[in-house]
Amino acid sequence: MCAATAMAIYGTQKITAEKALELGLAFFSDIELAVTISGYYKYRKDRSEEDIDFIEVSLDDLKSEILAKNATSFRLYCENNSGELWDASFGYSTTQFGGFYNIDAQCASHTFSGKKFSEYIERTCNSTDFKYAIFFEPDDVSDGFYYAQGGNLVSIYNYENPALFSRETGGRFRGAERFNGDMLRMVYLSNVLNEKHVSMNINGVSLQDWILSDNGRGTLSAIANGMWIWEVEREQLDSINKTLGGLGVLISYKSLRVPKPTRFLP
Repeated sequence: MCAATAMAIYGTQKITAEKALELGLAFFSDIELAVTISGYYKYRKDRSEEDIDFIEVSLDDLKSEILAKNATSFRLYCENNSGELWDASFGYSTTQFGGFYNIDAQCASHTFSGKKFSEYIERTCNSTDFKYAIFFEPDDVSDGFYYAQGGNLVSIYNYENPALFSRETGGRFRGAERFNGDMLRMVYLSNVLNEKHVSMNINGVSLQDWILSDNGRGTLSAIANGMWIWEVEREQLDSINKTLGGLGVLISYKSLRVPKPTRFLP
C-alpha cells in the first residue's frame, strides 16, 4: 500500500516564482502542516557550474530573494522527527538548472487526498495558467518527488517505462513535452487536462467523448480557464491505461510481455 500522495503540475512557464510561492504556502495550509525549511537553488561560485547548492533561508528572506530575482527555483519542506525523508514538500522548477518547468508536491500522509487535490487545482486554475497536472500515489515522498521530475527511473505502474517520460521533458533533455497537449503521460487517479488533451483522437472520437461514453472510464468535468479534470476510480486505472496505451496516446506506456511457455524436449 502506498505511503504518500503527490501531485505534479506541468507547463508552468507562465507561473512566476512569486505566484508559485503563494501556491506552495496554500498547499501547506491545505494539509495543515508548517513549513520548517525553505530555500532556493543557486550555482556555486567556487565550483563548476554543474554544482548546485540549496540555499536555506527563512520564508521572509525567500520571498525577498524571489522579488529581487535572485531565486528562480525553490523548495519548501516540512521535516519529520525521524530525520528521514520529509512529511511534505513543495517545489518550483524552471530550466535554469537543467530541469524543466514544473511544480511538484508530496505528502507523507493522506491528508492531501484526491478531494483536496481537486479543490486545490480548481483554485489554482482560477488564478494561474498551466497545461497539465496529475495526482498519484507513490510508495513514499521521495518517489513522489522523483516521479514528478522524471528522475531515478521511478514508476507507478508495472506497465510503464519512466525513461520515456524523462526524454520528453525540456531543459537538459530538450524533449518535445508532448504531455502538455498532444499526449498524456499515463492515466492517474486525477488528471487535469487542457482543450488539446480532451480533443485527442481516440479510435475516431475525441478523448472527451470516449470518456463520457462509458461509465467505466471515470468522470470528466470542466473547470476554470479552459481546463478539465478527469477523475478515475482506482479499479479502473489498469483497464484505461492498457486501452489508451495500446492506442499509442500514453507517453510512458509499455506493453507487458507474456512469457512463452517452457518447451521440453521429448
